This record gives sequence, structure tokens and C-alpha cells, in this order.
Amino acid sequence: MATTEPEQQISLKLVVIKERNKVVFAEAEKDFVDVLISLLTLPLGTIVRLVREESNMQPIEVGSLTSLYRSVENPDKEFLSTDSCKQMILRPKNSMERYCKRLKLKMDDTEPTEYFVCNNLVNCRSKSPILISMFKNRRCRCGKMLDKPISHESSSFIDGFVKDDDTFFITDDLKVVPNSLNAFFDLFKSCGIESPSSVNKMTVTITKNQVIDLLKSCLNSTMTLTGLFLEKPSIEKYRKVEFPPFDVNENDSFKINVKIVQRKSNGKIVFAHGKEDFADFLISLLRIPLGGVVHLMEGFSCMYKSILNLDQNYWTADNVKNKLVDPGLVPQFLVSNKLFPIFGSKYFCCTEIKYSTFIYGAGTDPYLTACFLTPRHGKSVRGFTDVEFVDPILNRKNCKNIVKGPTMYMATDDLVVTPMTATSVISLLATMSIPFSDLEEKEFSIGIKEAVGILQASLTSKSALTTALCHLLTQIKQEN
Repeated sequence: MATTEPEQQISLKLVVIKERNKVVFAEAEKDFVDVLISLLTLPLGTIVRLVREESNMQPIEVGSLTSLYRSVENPDKEFLSTDSCKQMILRPKNSMERYCKRLKLKMDDTEPTEYFVCNNLVNCRSKSPILISMFKNRRCRCGKMLDKPISHESSSFIDGFVKDDDTFFITDDLKVVPNSLNAFFDLFKSCGIESPSSVNKMTVTITKNQVIDLLKSCLNSTMTLTGLFLEKPSIEKYRKVEFPPFDVNENDSFKINVKIVQRKSNGKIVFAHGKEDFADFLISLLRIPLGGVVHLMEGFSCMYKSILNLDQNYWTADNVKNKLVDPGLVPQFLVSNKLFPIFGSKYFCCTEIKYSTFIYGAGTDPYLTACFLTPRHGKSVRGFTDVEFVDPILNRKNCKNIVKGPTMYMATDDLVVTPMTATSVISLLATMSIPFSDLEEKEFSIGIKEAVGILQASLTSKSALTTALCHLLTQIKQEN
């Protein structure tokens, strides 16, 4: 009989205030801190997919992002350019998956990203840029298939995020604080605790399901550890997230033209409609990493701010913190969303060539000894060549859309995206029991300020468009 492997677990020591039944902090080692930090690397689409599943806590919805995810997932309304594109949106790749590879409790179950180059790369390497694909069925300029796997530089030597010999305090709202005597006293002082007799110590074990619960809890509560470990039956939605104002000079920013259909009686948006670029923008929200969301919103998260302040000496590599607090996208998605200032690394292909002398004759026979992708700038280094990702809809050269076109797309207030037809509009209005006489249509352009507003609202509101675009609706009303 086959034996099943025991479920991986991580131990965590909690310090709890007796009278208030509240966690002061947890004392954690590398295993837990790495798992906690890895939450920032998860794309929003992955988070939506994880938290809607049953665990020790009930499934939850993430604002309007859950309905946006369902509209892409709906098999009855196939409107994305390709099935591969659909999979990239529903199971978006993690740009820091190499750092998460050795986590003791790994949340992201997305298949690791694979890249392929021409099997005749020895001869094609001089033709810059080198063509790279995520799929084996693409062709090189030379006519051969792109079917030779190519790895990331040093991918097998990345051991998570923080060093193995450090320990940390994790506060109830998930601040990550290096373990020190000063930090120890400050945490007690901040909770008004003057005597060790006021607290209890307890050790808990964490499984993958509990990390999913942790993710659910931190989306709704500022008392995350208390809600997770001190026997609360469900997530209490008492958290009101307040985002800092987002100021940007929009003079030169990219704009998208949209029309909104609004109710005269209450001012709420029923739906908005626009071309493929509008649908692309909304759908591409699902592949932005959580750390990128927080970065755009100037670090409203306590965990994010504490990581930003964590000294460089605690990290496994020099560039890890920068990638976490200002993360990029996987290379294939660099152009699909022009409104957000989130970019991926510029990649290069490193090829190392050696030559063997022919037995008969004076020529030499070149062969590859190494071939890997690297974000390291290599224009001044021999063997480094620019790369171009050739997958449909995802490369800089073609700049095609995620959704099929040309057509018009509509998005409801809670971000259900579908192709716009007369029947779909009639069906929506009938479902909401809205008479035609209560509707008016307005047209305007949205830029990065409105894009960030929609992203913010999508995390917390079922009326994302009305919440995010209320300032435009007010302007329109005043102008009229």
C-alpha cells in the first residue's frame, strides 16, 4: 500500500494578552517569514482563486475582482484571443517564482514557467534578438521549432527571501520586525503591557490551509493573527481600508476612451463600454502582483512598509527587497496594460560557445556549453543577446490585444466583462429592473489616476466603477 507523505507544517510561537485574548506578536524563523513575504509575490488572479476555496475559514470574495475573474473564467463567453491567453490570466505567472520554489508551504500552485529557444541556437544566436516562447509550437526565423528549454540564471541556488540564521517578530497586523531586545520591549509598550504575568505563551503549527486562511484574514482584518489562531469562527469584516491619495502628472499619460451608462435616479454606473483596450486594462488587473498593487498605492500595508524598512543584511540576495517592494511582471505581459507603471525586467540570453576541431580539415565545430535567461544587463559582455518573446498578444512588436477584436466590450459596476451586444444590454437592464428612462450615457477618458482608482476600488467594493470614477461623474454633472 502506498504511503502518503505527511503534510508540511511550520511551528510558530505566539505571545497572547490574557485579558483581551489578543496576539501581541509571533516569534518566527525563516520558514514562516518566507511564506508570509511570498504573499506579496502572488498575482491578484491567484489570490482570488485561492481565497474562494474552502479551507478552515469560509470562502471569501475580493471586492469586484472575484466577479471579474468569473467573467474571464465563464466557458459560455469565450472572448479572449487564445486559450493560452485565458490560462495566463486565470493562472497568472509569478515573476518571483524562483524565490518561492523552496518554500516549506507553497501557496501558488501555478505550473512553473517554461521558456523555449531554437534548437539551432548555435547558428541563430548572431541574429539579435533571440526569439523565445512559452510554447513549443512557435517557429524561429530559421524555420525550426522553438523547442529547446532554457533556464533562468542560478535558478537552483535561490533560497527564499530572508537568511536562515535570523528570527523575527510578526505583529498582529503582520509587521515584520527583526528580533531584538529593543523591539521586544517596544511591542509590549505599544500594547500597554507592563508585566510578563499579563501574557501567555503558546505554540501553534501552521499548514498550507492555515496560510490560505491567513491570506483571507489579512484581506479583511488588521488583527490577522488573532483572527487566525484565537478561535474566531469566521472572518469579521471590520476593517475599512483607506488608501492614500494618488497624485500623478497625467499630461503625457496614456488614455482610454470609454462611455458610461449611469442611472439618473441615484447616479450609479450601470455599465461602462469601450474598445479592446478598455477590456484589456480591466482583465490585466488579475495578473498584477500584490506587492505591485501596494507599491502603486504607496505602501498602505503594514507588512509592506516593514519589509521596505528591513535592513539589507537580512535578505538572501542584494536585489530581493527591491523586487518585492517594486515588483515587475513576467516578460510576456509587459505591453498588455499601458496604464500602469509596472514593468518587468529587461531579459537577455546568455550563450556560451566552445569549438571542437574537425578531425579532417581545418574548420571548427561550434557547440553550446551554457544557455540561460538573465535580467543582468549584458550589452557590453560577450555572449549576452537581446531577446524577443514571440507568443501571440504578448510581445512588444505586435502589441495585439488580450481580447478578441475588433468589437465593443462592456463592464458592469462590479467588473463583469463581456462583449457588448444589444441582447446583453437588454438582459442586464432586465435583471436590474432599470427602465430606459432612468439611463443617461456620458463619454470621457481615463488615465493612470482613474486606473489606480479602479484597482483600489476593485479590492474592496462591489461598485468598483462608481467608487473609482465618482470624481469624473461629479465633473460631468457640474459641466451640465
